[in-house]
Amino acid sequence: MGNFTIATRYANALLEATEEKNTFDEVAKDMELIFNTFDASKELRVAIANPILTENKKIDILRELFGDKVGEDALEFLIFVVRKGRDEAMYDILKRFIELRDEKLGVVKVLITSAFSLDENQKEEIKKKLTEYLQKDVRMQYKVNPSLIGGFTVRVGDTVLDASVVHQLELLRNKFLKEDFTFN
Repeated sequence: MGNFTIATRYANALLEATEEKNTFDEVAKDMELIFNTFDASKELRVAIANPILTENKKIDILRELFGDKVGEDALEFLIFVVRKGRDEAMYDILKRFIELRDEKLGVVKVLITSAFSLDENQKEEIKKKLTEYLQKDVRMQYKVNPSLIGGFTVRVGDTVLDASVVHQLELLRNKFLKEDFTFN
């Protein structure tokens, strides 16, 4: 069974348990903190997935890191994953839970890549337009790529909307190549 399937099963199980216990908001917040910690620390991901470390040592690490920062339900879930021998899939499970949480809440993550840093007004305008266009709550991430020359690209999942100068120049170049132009 692939990690995506395992991650989806465990993430769904946690989601369903939080809905039954009416603790979704609290656990979702805790899981985001845990995911962000795992995402920022390759060392933590490697340590938890390491088959040489004992189950008890991994649980001690998780308790030390998260014991006083998250609720009991979130911490017990992490321990449960380790005890079930799915520690190698921990990061994928956390990531999948965040994806399912966002799906449930109608939130979509959007990556804006621009040729230069956007000011707050530009960010707000883009967010407003994307919220209207996608009809979902939009979480924005920003990246600068000077090779775009000007404009920006928007990535929503697998879809890319390209409003960059580089893309416009490429379209113009292709048009010139396809058509026979004569200049007077």
